[in-house]
Amino acid sequence: MSPADLFAQGRHSADWIRGFYDRAAVWWGPDPQAPGVHQARREVVERLAGPGPLRVLELGSGSGYTAAALADAGHDVVAVELSPNRAAHARELAAVPRRGSLASLEGDFYTARVPGRFMAVCCWETFGLGTDADQRRLLRRISREWLAPGGLVLMDVYCPFRPARDAGTEARLAPLEGVPGSVEMFERCHFDARHSRWIDEWVPVAAPGEALAQSIRCYSPADLALLLEGTGLALLHLEVEEEVLPADDAAAITLSPALLQAWSYLAVLGPSPA
Repeated sequence: MSPADLFAQGRHSADWIRGFYDRAAVWWGPDPQAPGVHQARREVVERLAGPGPLRVLELGSGSGYTAAALADAGHDVVAVELSPNRAAHARELAAVPRRGSLASLEGDFYTARVPGRFMAVCCWETFGLGTDADQRRLLRRISREWLAPGGLVLMDVYCPFRPARDAGTEARLAPLEGVPGSVEMFERCHFDARHSRWIDEWVPVAAPGEALAQSIRCYSPADLALLLEGTGLALLHLEVEEEVLPADDAAAITLSPALLQAWSYLAVLGPSPA
């Protein structure tokens, strides 16, 4: 992929997103997360939204492992995933009896019909796949259709500082053990400073013509606060590597060493004041 092709990919398109994550499910297997991630997310939900049982909506749920961890803890979870490969795996997890309930829906969370209201709406590692207008459209939908009174939005937001610093770097990665479709890869970091987008490119060493990339809009906390205007949601606080940074403490956010080093932070959102 040329830099021009990569940077042009910033517009929201269900086609490239579906294609990237379908292929990623082959390269990385059904669960690419490090051990303990799904339980850690469950603990974050319960710490912030309450022990429950809660009604939880997970947007961009991947293969469903975090949703399953929440259902195992007794919560009632609806998981929405665009990639057919990953959604199929999530449906298999949904068929297993659990303390709570798990329903898996295949579809684009911009258009999927999901009835009811939720005390926690979660979006792990998927916010930013599209333009600012796309993100506002999603945030308005969460506020108007899905968030219950007293509920919270828990959302991973990619930060521009780390990809801007690492732009132009490349890592050569060995195939993953136990994943039949995994191959030796180059991972290349690009950063489109004009649009504040991290372009994460994956190139099979033996087949560079099969390279794919994901283009993710990055937001500093100040950028996110501006994005939220008019959506019905407000930034309550953010967390990065267990450090809590209040939304109204600009100095603490600006000077946070953890934020300057992190790829993303957790944004905790609630209804904006009337």
